[in-house]
Amino acid sequence: MGRELICLAAAVLLTAAAAVAQPQPPVRLCAEWEPAYGTLIRWPLGIPWELVCGLAMEDSLYVLVEDEYQQGQAESEFAQQGVNLDNCRFLQIETYSHWTRDWGPHSAFTGPEREWSIIDPMFDGYPWIPGGPYESYMSGRGFEVDDVVNVHLADEMACPLHQLPAYLTGGNFMTDGHGIAYSSSAMITENQPMWTPEELEQLAEDWLGVESWRFIPNPEEYGIQHIDCCAKLLDESTILLKEVPSWHPDHPRLAAVEDVLSTAMDCYGDPYEIVSVYCEPYSGDALAAYTNSYILNGKVFVPMFGIPADSAALSVYEGAMPGYDVIGVPYGQWYYYDALHCRTREIMDREMLLIWHDPLEGEVPWQESFAVEVMVHDHSGAGLIQDQTGIRWRADGGPGWNWVELDTLPGPDSLGAAIPGQPEGTLVDYYIAAEDYSGREETLPRTAPEGFFQFQVADTAHVADGNRPMAASMRIRPNPTSGPLTVDIRVPDGSEAELVVYDISGRVVAGLDAGALDSAGGTINLDLRRPGGAKLPNGAYIFRLHCGDFSRSEKVVLVE
Repeated sequence: MGRELICLAAAVLLTAAAAVAQPQPPVRLCAEWEPAYGTLIRWPLGIPWELVCGLAMEDSLYVLVEDEYQQGQAESEFAQQGVNLDNCRFLQIETYSHWTRDWGPHSAFTGPEREWSIIDPMFDGYPWIPGGPYESYMSGRGFEVDDVVNVHLADEMACPLHQLPAYLTGGNFMTDGHGIAYSSSAMITENQPMWTPEELEQLAEDWLGVESWRFIPNPEEYGIQHIDCCAKLLDESTILLKEVPSWHPDHPRLAAVEDVLSTAMDCYGDPYEIVSVYCEPYSGDALAAYTNSYILNGKVFVPMFGIPADSAALSVYEGAMPGYDVIGVPYGQWYYYDALHCRTREIMDREMLLIWHDPLEGEVPWQESFAVEVMVHDHSGAGLIQDQTGIRWRADGGPGWNWVELDTLPGPDSLGAAIPGQPEGTLVDYYIAAEDYSGREETLPRTAPEGFFQFQVADTAHVADGNRPMAASMRIRPNPTSGPLTVDIRVPDGSEAELVVYDISGRVVAGLDAGALDSAGGTINLDLRRPGGAKLPNGAYIFRLHCGDFSRSEKVVLVE
């Protein structure tokens, strides 16, 4: 059997008529790589059988069919093609197109109880920007049927429905799960004149919990301009970016996209790792859309175009996503603006066991122990199994993994532990493991132990008394905070440090620059207010400590 199908009988039914307007805060949109039940597709298919079989092999597959006749037809064909029917659920909901990514549900956790909900934007087809030869075909005319699918899905899945009064076409929207989102500028055009850019961003903050919505230049000469055909978040800190031949008309546009992404900061206040995947033409000027892939739990499905660049693209994914099962999917009907990501939509695990962690990476100064802080939340409410929730680590690729249990820290869902100090030059691998009483087990990275975090203990000179110098460190509490907080900072003897506070877009927050600190570090008491006493807006802020070549960033969330 694959992953658990949603048990509708055990849920409290919510009718479509009970759709709620604006979700109660806080709101958190889910990232594609988070724990999912499975995938939503539509019959008749717009994807090959190879992909259908792969999606249903270990995870649930939700198939939209129009009526009993179509369901019988689909079940018969699925059986003949070897699809695992035990993992399939057929939902009788009428559709017009097979692009479930674009009009399907945006998964969110909303309100103080963090209830899994569906965000349902408006949908009316695909305006080409600027207008092109397919403009009349790609907009309106039948897509009104797809626009009501989420109403029926919310009823079927017994969850709240929040009908966003704006367009949020799924292929042109990607989020990291931490309040950062990306779209091409076509999203702004699509919502005009209904919403100005400023109003649209405010709507996203109020309805979606998106604190920083970043718009890249449109990547194509003309087309639907969806971001998933030129860039893809592989995790919170890694972006896969389309690379094209220098002669191609889209080359300068993609260079402009890279300029934006390479200067952006991730949710932990660090620059993204940009990974390039070469997309050569497969027909005329039409480019292979390797970024239009789909992440499902431990698998990533990548469209193949029958060209030499296919194998290189798979190698790029394998290098950037260690431990994932990278699966190439050939099909004669992928397009440069529409491949397998556009035709699939993840259905998230409403009781997911979620782990967040800002990893130790690169060179880390020697210290007696390396503090690791983690956020773990069990959406099932069953509770964590303490002796199964901790850190596994090893030194220099040793044959076995050591274990240290995570202990409770101040702040919601906050846990911490320490990896023992290691000699200079040591490579330390580690990952997070957690288990709850609902039976869910998770790791971070999700593909551990094949995937893991790694840092190297930096070479440092001995001080005169034979002790090693202490590394700079920063601890912020409470987090989240309603305003007042304490920042404890330690720096090596004789060093100077500086603490700077940024908003999530990377702008320095005026009045909260603590300035230079003396060689002893110390404790700073801050209240998140601007000069004059006005409270800063709720949301995320990045506290960055600079000490020589060392820097450390912490994300602080301001709440009511």
